[in-house]
Amino acid sequence: MRRTGILGFAAFGLVAALGLTAYATEPHPSELYKQYCAKCHGDDGKADTPKGKQLMARKFTDAEWQAGESDAELIKSVTKGKEDMPPWGKKLTPAQIESLVKNDVRGFSPKN
Repeated sequence: MRRTGILGFAAFGLVAALGLTAYATEPHPSELYKQYCAKCHGDDGKADTPKGKQLMARKFTDAEWQAGESDAELIKSVTKGKEDMPPWGKKLTPAQIESLVKNDVRGFSPKN
């Protein structure tokens, strides 16, 4: 009976650890991203939202695009706007914009 309890506890621990590992490797957008970006770019960065499809929003999961854009270019786009994307420079601080680019947008980059 005692052996069964230990094995059950070990199995539970293994399943919990695997679940936490999977959760930790998936991108989790910030509240700032959810408030300002997710409506078009989606919580998963795939721009698979009604508004994202309508505006043909950028898919942050596109590896080629991620490689071709510098952080400075992205910060400028968020600050000043680009094509159908509104400028956020008057609503967000430079630090917030930099965080969105470096932590959220770059967080959707496919891992090699």
